[in-house]
Amino acid sequence: MPVLHPTEFELLVFMCLTALDADNPPRYFDSREAQALALGRIVPDPVDPDDETYDDVERQRTAAFQRVKVAVRGLVALRAIHRDRAGGNGRRATYSITLNALATQSTPEYRKRVRRGTSGDSPRGTSNDLVGVRRTYELGDAERTPYEKGGVIGATAGTNALNGTTSLGPVDNSERAAS
Repeated sequence: MPVLHPTEFELLVFMCLTALDADNPPRYFDSREAQALALGRIVPDPVDPDDETYDDVERQRTAAFQRVKVAVRGLVALRAIHRDRAGGNGRRATYSITLNALATQSTPEYRKRVRRGTSGDSPRGTSNDLVGVRRTYELGDAERTPYEKGGVIGATAGTNALNGTTSLGPVDNSERAAS
């Protein structure tokens, strides 16, 4: 069953790639502008309220930041990340990357998404860049492309609930290394 919305998946991948790996758990902190860029939104610089483009620029900035806010809220609810410090007044928010499939599966948000069966849909306040194409990602299915999951983007497949960083026991990769 798909768990992450596309914007959540994209933001989580970006956060994992740019987190401080030396910390345990890895810590992420960056600007909302960088997070919006990871979600495909270029955030224009703020302009003076007297500027004729002020309304358009503010609309673009608000939309980009709303997209980030919704994705972060979903990742926090699924316990994929933990907010260590809230941002504001010139401070950036700090997050711990806490990828743990078992902890995610114990969240009310996870159970709600699985019960509804609509977790691949865009969360309220965001939109897909490709109209009519909905990508879904399964926790623990990182190596398979959407086409391998079922022939089309958005198809669901198996029930493997573990992500690539969590394992219930030892993993034998000898067959994989031999090929």
